[in-house]
Amino acid sequence: MSKRKYNPEYIKYGFISIKHQGEDLPQCVVCMKTLSNGAMKPSLLKRHLESNHPEKNDRNQSYFERLGENVKKRRLDQTGQNYQKMTGIVKASYEVSLLVAQNVKAHTIAETLILPAAKVLVRHLIGEKDVAKLESVSLSNDTVKRRINEMATDIADQVTAGIRASKYGFAIQVDESTDITSCCQLLVYARYTQDNKVKTELLMSEELSATTKGRDVFNILERYFTENELDWGNLVGCTTDGAPSMLGRKSGFQAYVKAVAPKATLVHCYIHRFALCARVLPTELLECLNRNIKLVNFVKASALNTIICKALRRSRFKSQMSSLPHGGALAFKRKYDKTSL
Repeated sequence: MSKRKYNPEYIKYGFISIKHQGEDLPQCVVCMKTLSNGAMKPSLLKRHLESNHPEKNDRNQSYFERLGENVKKRRLDQTGQNYQKMTGIVKASYEVSLLVAQNVKAHTIAETLILPAAKVLVRHLIGEKDVAKLESVSLSNDTVKRRINEMATDIADQVTAGIRASKYGFAIQVDESTDITSCCQLLVYARYTQDNKVKTELLMSEELSATTKGRDVFNILERYFTENELDWGNLVGCTTDGAPSMLGRKSGFQAYVKAVAPKATLVHCYIHRFALCARVLPTELLECLNRNIKLVNFVKASALNTIICKALRRSRFKSQMSSLPHGGALAFKRKYDKTSL
């Protein structure tokens, strides 16, 4: 059975349209009663007006249009103007919170800088009367923090849902290292297919509070898999570094992974392989590499060395520029800008 569509001319009978489960329903602007989709006929709508509101029968169309606008403002569903206004306010709050997180700024910057700056721009470019609209956007410290946490949780749910839906399985890359604050961080990246595309996303990041043995790393990852309903049987690959806690035959992380995912291919990270290859370089290349490393370390060891080196580069640049014609000088400058210390 085909669904009837609302015609804007039905307003002269005192009816506007309301969405319900994907179909248009006529709503009376006088008594607020909602009829079925089958009643979306001029004859039935006119009968309702004459039978239930005979005193309104002689009213013109503009009268019903004013009533219809008031009804739309009071609606609580997605067609209501108040709902649409609140949706825009909440969306603006989320997008500003996202900018704060992307630029790694303090949460208070939204309320102390972004909102006042937005008011200044609106006041001078749009008008003073529109500045008041920004007052309804919540950008407090707690609100921004809550928005960022909610977005992070949503992204994590999307990643785990994509991994579960991947028809070719997924692979992980695991690494744990201790930062300058003596905090041991465990990072796990996942690679999977979604919509016929290969995606690489951060799966989890967690602190290792005690030891960093292979069993400790595996227990954290196994708990995460259980909480997010990820199947070890769908794991097709696992990449780690060359630490004994990762590659140990009996108690290494890869040994525990092989026990629960026998079909997974265990790989040693190629970046670490490059580092191992550098240890067996020919004598000539190794001496050249060590000399460059010492030079860079000496320059970067102190701020004074860095400043002096930059000054030498600038003076050398100016002397070379002065000896070139105008066109050659521009070409040399472009090449110089692309170089790094």
